[in-house]
Amino acid sequence: MVLAFVAGCGPIPMVKVPPTPTPFTPTVLVPTPTSTATYTPFPSPTAGPLTLVFYGDSVLKVGDVNQQPSEGFSFVDPLRIDLPAGDNVIVSNHGGRRARWGYENLDQNVLRFQPDLVTLWWGMNDLGGCPGIFNRDTNTLLQNQLAALINEHSYYLRLQIDAMLEKNIIVFVMTPIPVLGQLPWSHFTADNQLVWENDHHCDFNPALEQLVEAQRSLVADYSDKDKPVFLVDAWQIYKDNPNADKMYMDVVHPASHGVELIAAEWLRVFQSIGR
Repeated sequence: MVLAFVAGCGPIPMVKVPPTPTPFTPTVLVPTPTSTATYTPFPSPTAGPLTLVFYGDSVLKVGDVNQQPSEGFSFVDPLRIDLPAGDNVIVSNHGGRRARWGYENLDQNVLRFQPDLVTLWWGMNDLGGCPGIFNRDTNTLLQNQLAALINEHSYYLRLQIDAMLEKNIIVFVMTPIPVLGQLPWSHFTADNQLVWENDHHCDFNPALEQLVEAQRSLVADYSDKDKPVFLVDAWQIYKDNPNADKMYMDVVHPASHGVELIAAEWLRVFQSIGR
């Protein structure tokens, strides 16, 4: 367990993330369907009880549902109060994972539950932190490398969405939240332990915002085609509440007030489609 120290707080456990893969060549990737999908009308979300799966990284909930106890805050916790008691709510959180891993493990972590609606929350890890997109010597953003990682993220997010649409599952896509201030640099030890370098930082948010814009564009593309894919813009919630108390438990994970605001926005989108 690696600990990060935040001003005014005790030690905060940081989630291990896998090493940054070699970036893609920044070319446009377009999923090639194996067959022509025929989309049938979706059941009304007012018809219950529903099975709701929340699938994402540690921003959804710190920890990994399959490996260790989950910690910290999740927007699903306050959301349960407003959902019908008969709904089956499943949180499938996987700290440090990326959209590619999410797609490759979609069957066992999501589809086996036969959900009616799936919420996807990927993106915070997909850029590889400071080492993934910044030059260490100059601390400047490597735009080509950033574009390649955003391209990879969008590709695998689209594959997840398409796999669920083929099964008549409604999809919510959530944007990541901004980093609080600047992001510490990090590196992996010889035994694959993540170490945060609290004396060395990068301005991560401008790069992360480009990923947010790619997610917004992706959801808009589905919306233009009348597909049941909806945006829950957690990024904008945090931008609209920059000084709100208890928005962060550390520099990347939401705290109590943050999850309450995110839950309210998720519920607003949910109710807008009929519930």
